[in-house]
Amino acid sequence: MTTTEFSELTAPPERATAGPFLRLAVLIVVLCLAQFETLASMVDIWWHTTTYNHGFLVAPISVWLVWRRREEVAHLCPTPALWAIVPLAGCAGISFLGEIAGINLLRHVGFVGALMAMVPLCLGWDFARRFRFPILFLAFMVPFGDFLIPLLQEITADVSVWMLQMSGLSVYREGLFIELTSGLWEVAEACAGIRFLIANIFVAFVFAYFSYDRAWKWGLFLFLAVAIPILANCVRAYGIMILAHMTDNTLAVGVDHLVYGWIFFSLVMILMIWIGGLFADRSIEDPAMQPVETLTYPRSPRGFAAIIAGTMIVSGGPALAALTAPVAEPLPTEIALRVVPEGWRVLPTDPDAIDRWIPRFNSADRAERLHLTDGTHSVDVYVAAYTHQREGAEALHWSNRFDDDAVWKRAQLGSITLETGATGLPGTARHDALTHYVMDDLGTTFSSRIVASWVLVDGTLSANPKAVKLAQLQSRMTGGTAKAAVIALSAQYNRPEDRQEAIDAIEALLADALPLAGLLD
Repeated sequence: MTTTEFSELTAPPERATAGPFLRLAVLIVVLCLAQFETLASMVDIWWHTTTYNHGFLVAPISVWLVWRRREEVAHLCPTPALWAIVPLAGCAGISFLGEIAGINLLRHVGFVGALMAMVPLCLGWDFARRFRFPILFLAFMVPFGDFLIPLLQEITADVSVWMLQMSGLSVYREGLFIELTSGLWEVAEACAGIRFLIANIFVAFVFAYFSYDRAWKWGLFLFLAVAIPILANCVRAYGIMILAHMTDNTLAVGVDHLVYGWIFFSLVMILMIWIGGLFADRSIEDPAMQPVETLTYPRSPRGFAAIIAGTMIVSGGPALAALTAPVAEPLPTEIALRVVPEGWRVLPTDPDAIDRWIPRFNSADRAERLHLTDGTHSVDVYVAAYTHQREGAEALHWSNRFDDDAVWKRAQLGSITLETGATGLPGTARHDALTHYVMDDLGTTFSSRIVASWVLVDGTLSANPKAVKLAQLQSRMTGGTAKAAVIALSAQYNRPEDRQEAIDAIEALLADALPLAGLLD
């Protein structure tokens, strides 16, 4: 290992002014005030979602990484770089698009990107180049990665089932449910390993910054920081199930389940860092400062221009979004009945039935559910409608679910191809495979449910989230209707071999239904 020398630095001829740093602080305050709702939504996610608790640490760590190289900062002369207005404007545009399209990820990326762009705007490109890691490290403020949960659940289920089978155990799998002779297990979202994966990547970036100078070591260590948690989570799931099976469910269940998981993950992280430390290029105490070759302190009015331009840019987007805010529009009565085709009739439903199906769209302005039959097939129709889409009340929102985690649990999420007739619905629908099970002395009895769903926005019917958000953006920009709805068709079956009959039932309803684009007119 080597230690970076800082002997080329000498005392600066005069103390660098604090003005550029004060201007940066002012712009940060302006950004937080102008986009307060965006900042509040990020903080809310950090607080309520354990996967992103590290968001509170990102900014303090970034500041500390700069502070530990304060000797180098003292030798620099921060000079505003007005060309940084270009990336700042780009980030403001991303925030604006996220605001009017209702995409939190774009809003968060735009906010954090603007925060990064303010550094060269106020302190110059030389400062930004020297401290690029602390600046880019701010990207961890963005709560990003939930889209990986279904994939990680599938990987965990696939690998753990394979390991159980290799251990000679009899295994029955129903989606994300794994049944052994000793009990039933679910690879729930909390078991996907996303928390450990993101935490591991977070720690790995900081460790690599402290330890490595060679790009290939960075790449290899970060690859391991992704691959090892995924594999470790599969081993953890297998270990929990095999340990519980071998001890007749006296170990690795309940609190033991959580304790075992966190102890296992902690040991994996410690082992990875220990191995990474064996190949470090420098001591972790070395701040790796870069020598300053020249010392100049030009005076210019660019600092004032930077703060004025920055303020206008970060405030303009939210102001324009507020001017184009959607207005609530009345919804028609009995929306779900408009889906019922001729030849089908509505059957009464029992809200207390053991296999009742009640989707969770708590933010919808109106939710309607009907149980239909044509004498041969039975299909449930569910419509969640919105007078206008706004923060927390959107057709596509993380809190909207077709399972209730009490009666019905989601076993799989994907897409399904259907014959949609004259409805105008795309042939590809979002597919939620739900499972309901009852355990008794004779074993576990499963029931399954297919849910095919689409979203209606300004006359556009789609199951593609990108197309839905694009339609929402177009509606907002062109003054289209702000109303939206989620349309879901579902059929239940009790045996795996009856799945096709459930699909046939949904397609029979679609074959008889009329066009649905005007459902909210």
